[in-house]
Amino acid sequence: MANSAAKPKFSLRLLIDEEKNRVVLAEAGRDFVDVLCSLLTLPMGTIVRLLEKHQNPQSSIVGCFHNLYKSVSDMDVDNFETQNGKNFLLYPRSAKASHCRNLKLNIDDTEETKFFVCPNFISAEACCKVYSNVSTSRCRCGSSITCEIQVEREQGDGCLEDKADGVFLSCRTSFIITDDLKVALNSLGLVLNVLNDLGYAGFDKLHETVVDVGFEEVLTLLGCMFTSESPLTDTFLRKNCMSKKRKLFTPLVQESKVAGDADELISLKVYVRKTDRVILYAECREDFVDFLFTFLAIPLEFAWEFSVDSMNMGCVGNLCRSVKDLSFEKQKEARVSKCVLPYFYNFRVRAQLLDVVIQEQETPEYECLVSRYGGTGRNTLFKKIENKVLSRGERIAKLISVDSKSMDTSDSVSFGLVKGETNFIVSDDLVVTPMNSSSTISLLSKLQMTIGDIEEQVISIGKAEATSLLRASLITTSALTNGLSSYLSKMDLPKEETQSTSKIQKSDKTNEAPKEETQAMFKIQKSDKPNEAPKEETQATSKIQKSDKPNEAWQLL
Repeated sequence: MANSAAKPKFSLRLLIDEEKNRVVLAEAGRDFVDVLCSLLTLPMGTIVRLLEKHQNPQSSIVGCFHNLYKSVSDMDVDNFETQNGKNFLLYPRSAKASHCRNLKLNIDDTEETKFFVCPNFISAEACCKVYSNVSTSRCRCGSSITCEIQVEREQGDGCLEDKADGVFLSCRTSFIITDDLKVALNSLGLVLNVLNDLGYAGFDKLHETVVDVGFEEVLTLLGCMFTSESPLTDTFLRKNCMSKKRKLFTPLVQESKVAGDADELISLKVYVRKTDRVILYAECREDFVDFLFTFLAIPLEFAWEFSVDSMNMGCVGNLCRSVKDLSFEKQKEARVSKCVLPYFYNFRVRAQLLDVVIQEQETPEYECLVSRYGGTGRNTLFKKIENKVLSRGERIAKLISVDSKSMDTSDSVSFGLVKGETNFIVSDDLVVTPMNSSSTISLLSKLQMTIGDIEEQVISIGKAEATSLLRASLITTSALTNGLSSYLSKMDLPKEETQSTSKIQKSDKTNEAPKEETQAMFKIQKSDKPNEAPKEETQATSKIQKSDKPNEAWQLL
């Protein structure tokens, strides 16, 4: 990126095996490890956007998330309830955004929250009572709230209580980072153990070097976290991500549904190929699309919790476990057991299919100096203005958010991301398309399949299915099949295949039985050869059996 050169850099000490061209371990300060911790707080949509800007789009880096993000980007704004809803998906907000602003290097390019007022803010008294954080809201007078206004930052807002402390970590020591992103406090014993485990008897084959780490290097490292088993080596020596062979996806099976799930279901119609149980497409309403799009707002750390087997997500699991093991008091306070999203993600998703906590909507009041003769005193919003600062002809106007629940006169303030009463098509790799802008005839013709090989089923999405689908979307490119196929009912094979299989089985059974019987008869006849009586009796019995069959048939006629 063009402005990356102006961003700060860190010094990272690497221990390198030049013969094998790999990083054995790295020694880093707290500022760099804070940046690593911040990567786990990034929403998945932010990660996708950053990686696409940093390098050529690689749809396989983060499962199906690139397709989800592109679906939002390509979808016409008319399909969303508001422009703001689409923006919150393309530029998702992190609940830890205020922490990340204090990092020495913050790679999240999401803009800070903005404040807007009505163009009639000065002239109309009613219009100087509300503000909005989005420029698409409407004032009580009917005008769009489009005039941006500055907000004075509170003392200590977003600032560290102790500047000597870090953002996520408060320990003043340095850290050791292995090539697969295991992070621990620096110690001689740890370094010796790492070298010994890797088979190094000494330092004769190792070389020490110091590298500068900046914006570009951190972004490369972020991409390598998902696909590489040696992200430090790929970032600093190979300068690119070396994809590893992914393990086979194993379905996540939950024994029973959580109590109360009966009221928390989304109905989904899927079209399945019978021969291999691949889910080709899903046909759904707006509630399922809202649920899928919410994946983009989920932080990486919480998303990893659903991957179960971290080997399927590169070295993300190693970093997550390391951060949890760094048991500093400050870091413990920052940790949460559930995913926390900002209040503006409280959209219409039928209950919470995932354990997601929505922050309470904060509707702080602001004050502004308004001149009785026109114009604002400082053109700035303040949390509190003392009366003593008032000049002649000025007054204090109090403002609340026009988007707050207190401003809504209806009983229900819940709305969705996409507009209601709309049908959508979702592909196996999570490309979402409104049915009003796609052709079902074209979709079916592209499949080039016989109609008898496609079966329609309905799946109810509860917590178990939602968890499995999120997990599959992270680590595979066939999210519907891998995430939901275990919840399909048993299917009948296509008629042609069933009939041919039936014929083969029938003929096999018919041939096997006479063969065994013939062999048994042959042995009896051979052993009884000297005795003619048994042979004659056997022949007589055979004749009787043969003659009985026609008689039976004749009697039935």
